[in-house]
Amino acid sequence: MIHNKIVSLVLVMAFLFVGCHSIKIDKSTMQTAAKNPVALGVVGIQKEHITSASFNGAAIPEYKERIRVKGMVTDFNQTTFKTYLKVSQENTYQIKYIDSVKKKPQFVTLEVLDRVALIEDLKNEHNKETLSYIENQKKAAMVTSVSMAVSEPLLQEIEKAEAIFLSSGMYKQYQLSLIKDGQKYKTVDFGEAVIFAYDLSFFCWGENDKKQLELKDIIDNKYSCSGKTSRDAVKVKKKINYFKL
Repeated sequence: MIHNKIVSLVLVMAFLFVGCHSIKIDKSTMQTAAKNPVALGVVGIQKEHITSASFNGAAIPEYKERIRVKGMVTDFNQTTFKTYLKVSQENTYQIKYIDSVKKKPQFVTLEVLDRVALIEDLKNEHNKETLSYIENQKKAAMVTSVSMAVSEPLLQEIEKAEAIFLSSGMYKQYQLSLIKDGQKYKTVDFGEAVIFAYDLSFFCWGENDKKQLELKDIIDNKYSCSGKTSRDAVKVKKKINYFKL
């Protein structure tokens, strides 16, 4: 049991450093993963370099509430297939891509859909340390979208699912729950996929009705925090007028 726990923790730590560059997936720009796996829902900091970027994972939130995820199946093109092969040089799923053949192999892109539920889960006591990290790191970001290659049978299962939810399993290892006819019919571990690209979102802070600092939003990296919210929690905290309490 202790050995299994150690192995699981080592696997969790495996995605805490990921080198990348940008590619287009569908109409979105995503970062390519140099190492597998990257986990949906992980928190860390993106560091930009001259010719590339790297995501340093630092916190693994625990999702006790199921977080709704959107799944989209997309055809591989030359760029995405080459990116997949850089992560999986042995071509784990033996995917065959031929540019001249009309029918192309496919991959899955998952994106966090219910960000309100995600924010509420981050505010709970079991994520106290993660929230403290986010509060003190202005550049903290979360992986909110991943593109991944899976086996053909699993791709079909994901495609026919009526709903997909993200949740935490043992040792904070993330899982996907596939729903059909209102019931969970399959659980998918991220170890069953080769994740080759990801996208990040950032956190917005503001004050609540009690004049307290509060996590207000999670936004895509192409947007800015709205209203009186800011990515800088320390800055928001300094502006709070505690004499009005």
